[in-house]
Amino acid sequence: MKVIRTSFLFFILLAGLLTVSCSKSLGYSVVLWGTDENKLNNGEIVKVLIKSNISHVYVIEMPGTHENVEVPEWQLSAPNSRKNAEKQAGLLSTFINTYASVKADGLPVRAEAINTAKQVYRLRQGEVIRVLYKGEGASVNNGKGNMEGEWFRVLTDDGTQGWCFSYNLDMYESKEGGRRAVAADAPAVEKTDDVINRIKGLNWYPVEYEALIRAKTIDLNRIKYEYGFDFGFDSGIIRIHTADLDKSWNFAGIEKTSGKLYSFTDTNVTVTVKNETLINVQFMENGKPKIETFVALENDISKLISEEKKRRAGELSKLQKFGPTFVSSNYGTLELSSSGNGEYSFTWKNFKALVPAVISSSASGSGTVKINYFLSSTLKSSYDGILSFRFSGMDRDVNFLYKKTDGGLRFEDASLATFKDCVVSGRAASPLIIFFENQ
Repeated sequence: MKVIRTSFLFFILLAGLLTVSCSKSLGYSVVLWGTDENKLNNGEIVKVLIKSNISHVYVIEMPGTHENVEVPEWQLSAPNSRKNAEKQAGLLSTFINTYASVKADGLPVRAEAINTAKQVYRLRQGEVIRVLYKGEGASVNNGKGNMEGEWFRVLTDDGTQGWCFSYNLDMYESKEGGRRAVAADAPAVEKTDDVINRIKGLNWYPVEYEALIRAKTIDLNRIKYEYGFDFGFDSGIIRIHTADLDKSWNFAGIEKTSGKLYSFTDTNVTVTVKNETLINVQFMENGKPKIETFVALENDISKLISEEKKRRAGELSKLQKFGPTFVSSNYGTLELSSSGNGEYSFTWKNFKALVPAVISSSASGSGTVKINYFLSSTLKSSYDGILSFRFSGMDRDVNFLYKKTDGGLRFEDASLATFKDCVVSGRAASPLIIFFENQ
């Protein structure tokens, strides 16, 4: 009986410890930018359980439900005590649902509320930002006198915070994550036009996304959530944003020209609806007509980006654990280490034999290492992947195909390999090959 009682007490104690462990949290955060997607309201205080440095999200406990959900890190304040969170919520209360649309392209967001302070972000015309609170700052002079306006602490949709002068901000109230209520004088759309009514609510992305997603080559330099074509029916601003282009226009309405061709009044922009998921947008660029094609996708782009970041971080983690130190008698010692947030760095000693043919003479012995490219199907059987080393002191990457072997790690110089967009499709003719022993 004594043994049974002792075991029973042990399990009670263990259960108690587990309960305490599960109740731990990072603290409390204030919702800076709530959306319909995360069902959070601006200024709401939430309990933060954990933080993911790889996907840059907080896991929070939803108020009133105890359901655990992921929220992008930038949409919340840094976790703190409940008292400090309540204090910050009070600071935000005056402008709790205030947003602003940018009226001038290139408007700076600054580190301090003074017009000579460092720029931390350049806003685009038509971009929507969150207004957090008003601050005291220096007057802004345009050469003819002081400009009307005030300094506001603002938040962009990539998480950048800073100070912006309000002269070129169109401030408004919104309880829908920044979307304006449709006003009586909003851009006119032919209500009976089923084609426009059907496509205006879709998410239109650059057509290249479709092929990249199908090939499972999520190029993080080309695929971004904010890229695409925005019809702007609520704001009166249409915008094209891609990896190579960022343009916006103010328009007063949309007119059906012929068939499935529509024109935006007061602009040179037209849209041709090819089918339910494909449109061509034509506009003038440097006096010449230009066409961009966009596709409506059901894929969750932000999820695809997050999963690709996790995959790359996972591959680097496996390689770092395989070493982390790799030694070559001719080409020096390479060591990989985690920098946190899914990023990795390296030190490379005694690499003089690779200078200048592969590595620049200006390079130092350290830097960052990333996975930026994919292997073609013909190369996947011979290599594990390709690593991009950015040495401090160099303005370009040094790329090596790599393969883990029983004896260590094999590198192959990819300086003259064949690259097609984000894919390595062929080896160099006579590449330099390096063998490392792992330690």
